[in-house]
Amino acid sequence: MSWSNNDGPWGPSGGKSGSNPWTKKDQSGGPPSGDRPPDLDDFLRKWRDAFERWLPRIGGPSQLFMLILSILIGLWILSGFYQVATDQVGVVMRFGAFDRQEPAGLRYHLPTPIEDVLLPTVTSQNEIAVGFRHSTRTPGEIHSVPEESMMLTQDENIINVEFAVFWRVSDVGKFLFEIRDPEQTVKMAAESTMREVIGQNKLQFELTDGREQVAEDARIRLQKLMDEYNAGVVITEINLQTVSVPEEVKAAFQDVVNARLDQERFQNEAAAHANKVIPEAKGQSAKITQQAMGYRDQKIALAQGDADRFKEVLIAYDQAREVTVRRLYLETMESVLGNANKIIVDKAGSTMVPYTSPSFLLAPRGAPQAPALPNADGGAK
Repeated sequence: MSWSNNDGPWGPSGGKSGSNPWTKKDQSGGPPSGDRPPDLDDFLRKWRDAFERWLPRIGGPSQLFMLILSILIGLWILSGFYQVATDQVGVVMRFGAFDRQEPAGLRYHLPTPIEDVLLPTVTSQNEIAVGFRHSTRTPGEIHSVPEESMMLTQDENIINVEFAVFWRVSDVGKFLFEIRDPEQTVKMAAESTMREVIGQNKLQFELTDGREQVAEDARIRLQKLMDEYNAGVVITEINLQTVSVPEEVKAAFQDVVNARLDQERFQNEAAAHANKVIPEAKGQSAKITQQAMGYRDQKIALAQGDADRFKEVLIAYDQAREVTVRRLYLETMESVLGNANKIIVDKAGSTMVPYTSPSFLLAPRGAPQAPALPNADGGAK
């Protein structure tokens, strides 16, 4: 459809006033040149002239169609180029089925719908929060989710457990094709596993010394469950954010905790006292034992020496009985009269000489003699 400068869609401009809303009549009865509507034929003609200047001359509609079709095919072929980031793996799907994997870099696949590409992130660490959520409005603010965090312990106490699961992709094929919605699957399996571990331990253990053990047990069980699902993910860590009792019973539970702390303190004090007293008692016992053993060894040695001395005397007596008897007599008298005042009287009884030492035995000839000694037969000599 076309119209001239003088005709419009409502007829000639020379008709009734106001019949053409696109133009305004001037005094001569025609529309002003600045208010004329666009001429479609003129626009198409200009576009074709410009097209013919840049492209070879088109002979007919069929050639124009082939040119447009060639351009579209070229664009379709070029749409197969794609970029794989360093933390991604390109998974090429041919007619909806897995065909191959592509490493990082600029890659090419047959255009859609022949092949499609998936770009899962495989090297980055993924985090799933269970029992809490990070605020999207205030950075650092955390909101609890009681329906996920409230759990029941072995001793039938309620405990609030908020934890984060860190995982990454280990097998792209299993991750994409063996499970649906992997993140939701990991989250639900983690919550179920944690409830199982919490239900097998007591409250006091989970609040004090058992936090690390509970987290490690939950990680091992969750990894085993993911392997059974063929999920293609590895659970790297489970971090317990909050392990506490509900707010409603926190005051009463704090009293119990304080009592347990006092009990542990008293036990530690008693153990310290025992560790101090017991070594002292053991040392004293060892000292007395050593003294007794030393006294025993001394007495045994003295007795052994006396016995050996008696044996030697007996041997000497057997070899020279008279000499031995005299020696024994003299040694006995020396031990008895060594410190006593002595008076030597001769046989006549007329001479009395004070003597304080048994050295008369060594006196020269003519000196007073000692009394006669009994011989081996019991007679005087």
